[in-house]
Amino acid sequence: MIGRKPDLVCIGAQKAATSWFYKVMGARSDTWVPPFKEVHFFDHKFCPENRKWARNGLAKGLMKAEARHRKNQKTVNEEYIAYLHALGESPVFNGTWYKKIFSRAPLRMQCLDVTPEYSTLPEEGVDFVAKFLRDARFVYIIRDPVERAKSQLRMNLARRNFVPKNERAWLRVTREEAIENRGDYQAYVPRWKARFDDRRLLFLPYGDVSKDPQGVMRKVEAFANLERENPWGLNAVVHKTDPLPLPDYVSEDLETRLGPQREFLRNEFGTEFTNRV
Repeated sequence: MIGRKPDLVCIGAQKAATSWFYKVMGARSDTWVPPFKEVHFFDHKFCPENRKWARNGLAKGLMKAEARHRKNQKTVNEEYIAYLHALGESPVFNGTWYKKIFSRAPLRMQCLDVTPEYSTLPEEGVDFVAKFLRDARFVYIIRDPVERAKSQLRMNLARRNFVPKNERAWLRVTREEAIENRGDYQAYVPRWKARFDDRRLLFLPYGDVSKDPQGVMRKVEAFANLERENPWGLNAVVHKTDPLPLPDYVSEDLETRLGPQREFLRNEFGTEFTNRV
């Protein structure tokens, strides 16, 4: 089993169509994706708070991949099942394990890792990525900071099967560190731009995914040196967040706290790009 490193990495942002990106790119004839989205190799190494749930996520991802294979294939590929089991065996989340994930990809295909938490890596984490993935290209999908935070908030509450009962409870979950952290473009965008120029780092506005998905694909193809394709799922909606109504004071709180993020995006990317996030 010969290990490989990814050629293309989608680093975020969370709740910015990264599941769509994983599905659509995985439907291409020239791109290979792992059997589960969100590998978490780099954030497991540099974000200690992620380690417990990253390991749980790995176990669930491998279990779902095996169940999906057994359900959809007339003949079970025992080599593939052994590959999945090997990915769950210790040690995990080291360099050898990471390269093993992409070992089944045909040489003619580019490998893709889609893990939104990579965008939140600390300085030393992005330094490590730059050294470890010397030839990879990176995609960063930018979503409006307030709308992204609202989507994450709804997702978090749905996962907990919890709806706050009063203003104090609402503001407590709204102000959880992860809500603001995942969309802290002011901190993270300069960090990635300092290590990678526009030949290796592509920023995409989230709004284009729904309004012009084929145009998004054309940009990705040109950026990653891929042939033109119209893969399955370009117009698919993936992991749509439950439409939980948010109180006005929650929206107002997010607008106040995340307003500087919008201003940063306008200064960094210009009004035309920012209007499309």
